[in-house]
Amino acid sequence: MSGMEGLDPKLLAEMSPMEFGKFLRDIREKRGLRQHEVAARTRVHPSYISHLEAGNKDLRKARPQMAIPILRAYGLSEELIMEVIKHWSEPFKEMAKRLEVTNVLAESEVRLTPLHLPVVEAGAGSPAWDDARETLTLYLPELRGKENRVFGVRIVGDSMEPLLYEGDIAIVWTEGAYGPGTIVAIGIPGNGIAVKQLYYGPKGEAIMHSLNPRYADEPVPEGSKIWGPVIQVVRSLPNGKPGRHLLR
Repeated sequence: MSGMEGLDPKLLAEMSPMEFGKFLRDIREKRGLRQHEVAARTRVHPSYISHLEAGNKDLRKARPQMAIPILRAYGLSEELIMEVIKHWSEPFKEMAKRLEVTNVLAESEVRLTPLHLPVVEAGAGSPAWDDARETLTLYLPELRGKENRVFGVRIVGDSMEPLLYEGDIAIVWTEGAYGPGTIVAIGIPGNGIAVKQLYYGPKGEAIMHSLNPRYADEPVPEGSKIWGPVIQVVRSLPNGKPGRHLLR
């Protein structure tokens, strides 16, 4: 598209959702396209395009399989798109690094004591250290002696992709510190445990955020319990292959 050769992908990637939405709206209008035409080309609902241009949706949090066709529909070049996506992926890389995504900490120069942790399925009830149906053995030297303060949540569904996939086990430390932006386990009355990113609204209300843009933010229900932060993730590789959500 003419006039777009000089765009800086890093500056585009650093735009706020509102700034990026205005950018997309401007180039769409210059091309004489309507929102429903962009939606039809990318097979998303027109309301998503409307929210995107208004800054209510953040394309940075969408999977590349979704973001790339949308950016193509607006007329961005393939090279520019891939550079923008590359810059967008950095926060997720940092988050994954902080969570230390791994299967098991297998070797160490010091003798490690295994931790036998209860594992609950997302949506199931509270963790039971003494009577868990499923357990997991991990070697976490920094948490030795705290067996009754750590548990696992087996992820169900795709609401936390691309960081957590179905079948992964999120390791939760019940005494760990957390704040805005932390991935936490939340016990919801009548609905079991959910793993979400925690934020706070303008009035200080706790908000559950899903990394997958298909899911809207929700307030943390009254009476819920924040069990603690996710400190590590055990990646699910059934039969040596990624889980089904990784194969989409």
